[in-house]
Amino acid sequence: MQKNVALRKSEQGWKFIDESELETFVWENLEEIFELKPLTRQLSIKGEICDILAIGENNQLAIIELKNTEDRYVINQLTRYYDNLLEEQPLKTNINYDEEIRLLAICPSFHRHNLIDEKHSRLNFSLFTFLIVYENNEFYFHLSQIHNKSETKIIKINYQEVNLQNQENDNIPEPPRLLLDWLGSLTNTEIENFTKIRHQILTFDRRLEETVVNRSIIYASKYGKDKIRPCAELCFDRKSKKILLFLWLIIPNRQNKTIVRMQIDTMDEYLTYWRYIPLKEGSISWEKLSYLSIDYTFYSVPGNSKNLLYFTSFNSIIKELEPNNITHVKGRQLIFKKSANEEIIVDDVKHIINRSLKIWLERIS
Repeated sequence: MQKNVALRKSEQGWKFIDESELETFVWENLEEIFELKPLTRQLSIKGEICDILAIGENNQLAIIELKNTEDRYVINQLTRYYDNLLEEQPLKTNINYDEEIRLLAICPSFHRHNLIDEKHSRLNFSLFTFLIVYENNEFYFHLSQIHNKSETKIIKINYQEVNLQNQENDNIPEPPRLLLDWLGSLTNTEIENFTKIRHQILTFDRRLEETVVNRSIIYASKYGKDKIRPCAELCFDRKSKKILLFLWLIIPNRQNKTIVRMQIDTMDEYLTYWRYIPLKEGSISWEKLSYLSIDYTFYSVPGNSKNLLYFTSFNSIIKELEPNNITHVKGRQLIFKKSANEEIIVDDVKHIINRSLKIWLERIS
């Protein structure tokens, strides 16, 4: 099954969300594009990083450099990588260094300086331009060699354009372009559930505004001069291509009502959650959240304490968690289930969002 891809829409058309996303797409489609087998990515050699190394017939090495925007120095980069690899000869068991090394560059367009450098170089380069084409509600990656335009590789991109249609009497704003770009990487069910999350927040109170701040989307009310009272936040985990949800909640089991930013560990395509983790800033990747053990304090849905154990590395003792309503485990302890048959207890995401909305309302009242 082809993995989802993260794109963004600009005035010039559709683009990969960043260069690493372009690299991932090419890496996962190397055999279809170039009939090459992937060898390694982001190889560090003599202080420089090669994007992709691949091998062809007779273990011939191919060095691939990618750019998500026009760049002047891609020929220079490939030349240095060529020299470094010939000198150091890493991965020698996989690579036949007696074969000529292929040098490939993939960019949306090439600056004329690259063409001059290529013309006067002793090395042979294969230069390819790419374009993302949207037609008939599908996305396609078009790749053409600049000296042979007649042969174009076309590969389908697993992405969808999202248009959120508000209900007639919603009175909520159109979603920001950034959110639509993120949603395009999700499944249809995830989009539907996340649309409900956004709707629940924005229809709660007209004073809540949706604002893009430093590649995050904040749901907050304004007060004073340039101050906000946040309720929720969305971020995008580019590696997993998933949206991360944060809510401002009260820390459980404290006498004083301390409100902090919490990352919500959602499940079932954003329909449920089972724990939340206080984070003053930043985020925990979706991949790291998928493991039961993480080096953070967390609070869970009531009842999970009976399904979890923890291991203390200091005295190598396995203990049961306290059977109170909120599971609170400090970092540097391994958390795991007693058995594979026991499941994590979850609750609807809408319930914890409603709790956050009520906390926000009390703060502004």
